[in-house]
Amino acid sequence: MADMKVVPTTTPTNGQMTTKEKVEANGGTREFDPKAMKIEEEMHELQEALAKKKYRVKTTTETFDYLLNTFFNEVKWEGYECYAIAETHKEFSKIAEKLKPSKTGKVGFSVKPEILEATFHFVKKYSGTGLKTATPHRLLCEDLSVTMASMNEDRAKLRDLAMEAEAAKHGITVEDYKKAADAMHAKANAPQNLKG
Repeated sequence: MADMKVVPTTTPTNGQMTTKEKVEANGGTREFDPKAMKIEEEMHELQEALAKKKYRVKTTTETFDYLLNTFFNEVKWEGYECYAIAETHKEFSKIAEKLKPSKTGKVGFSVKPEILEATFHFVKKYSGTGLKTATPHRLLCEDLSVTMASMNEDRAKLRDLAMEAEAAKHGITVEDYKKAADAMHAKANAPQNLKG
């Protein structure tokens, strides 16, 4: 038996279709929509570029010394996190061998996204005591936060492109796609009424 297509109804108040009805009216997705395919191509190019990209960290010799010699010696980890600690320390040790500080004590170096992210994870959850380590740890947080913000901007661009491509496949605007996705997410997370 053939599937019947349901024609969306309009709301009685204003005659406009809801976002969900617009998505349904477009008959699902149009996988080979030229606009969507072009956006997906841009998205894949950006993914490849970001996979190879290293992020620049600017700090001071004192803060870098704190990271390498104090933070890594005191940081707490659990289970398989030992791999992340060992690998990030190994990367920073390699960087230390090549590091050439300026006359003002400033240093800059580039790290892979996974090294930056793992380090930031441990820096965020680090538990110290007293003022002696609070000050250098605060400076480390500030310096890494600037670089993490740059990485998060790149990831946001990637998410935006993915959303644009999906919206184009449905023949709707990005704003309508967001509304439909939010509505479906809210419905999926709504408590179910149990009868009985």
